[in-house]
Amino acid sequence: MRYLFHAILFLLLFPALLYADEGIIEKDMTYTVVKGDYGGMIEGKIGLEWSHIASSNQIKYNVPLEVGQKLNIKFRRIIPVKPDNGIVINIPDRTLYRFSDGRLKDYYFIAAGKPTWQTPLGEFTIKSKAKDPTWYVPPSIQKEMEDSGKDVIVEIPPGPENPLGKYWLQLSLEGIGLHGTNAPQSIYKFRSHGCMRLRQEVAEFLFNDVVAGTKGMVIYEPVKAAKTSDNRIVIEVYKDFYKKRINYDDKIKEKLKELNALDRVDWNKVKEAIEKKDGLVWDVSL
Repeated sequence: MRYLFHAILFLLLFPALLYADEGIIEKDMTYTVVKGDYGGMIEGKIGLEWSHIASSNQIKYNVPLEVGQKLNIKFRRIIPVKPDNGIVINIPDRTLYRFSDGRLKDYYFIAAGKPTWQTPLGEFTIKSKAKDPTWYVPPSIQKEMEDSGKDVIVEIPPGPENPLGKYWLQLSLEGIGLHGTNAPQSIYKFRSHGCMRLRQEVAEFLFNDVVAGTKGMVIYEPVKAAKTSDNRIVIEVYKDFYKKRINYDDKIKEKLKELNALDRVDWNKVKEAIEKKDGLVWDVSL
């Protein structure tokens, strides 16, 4: 019964996906502000920067929100890659995508490793799962505590103070997992020591729905492009958060070449999207 309740809650929080085509997620929604909400918290629920949400709703960035206030949101996201099955986590867009039979099954937002403590990239397998995990603090984080003058903690038992939340999915990437969090305001940001945080209801859902042995990969793709169902060319560009010296011009040309669209775009629009790096989907068609 408890799992059924959370499943219903999950469906309310994450309504059915609408696809403009095979390569793009498109969803119009109305978000209702709840108690405790503010811009940074809403970012983690919606997967968009608060500055864009506020601007599109004609409200000031720092104005307090009222419980019950309605926010109209148009969410669009280009899918970075499409494996047949498994999980893809793209660090720049802080999104976890799940695939089944070559189609996107669902997607969720994460908190990734901060630029000074980056989430490792590469292929992985879900090795194991744990409910109410104890956090055994890695020596490297213990040293960080010591260097910053904090009390050194060796382990934290299950409970509200545990930063792993109630659910842990261990990846084959050394020391890295997907887990809940006691800091939901960190979702859709770069805040962790490499692990990937999930909202608690998402962590519980995936804990129950993902089986050990599931394959996946963590990628770093700050530039995406797609062709819409009406033959328009769209791109999506993010900042190079991990300072990997991305050559955006080359990346854009590579993506457009794959779509056979180099001569079908307005390069002034492409340049503007690269300059802004706002993570929004831009129509750059001629």
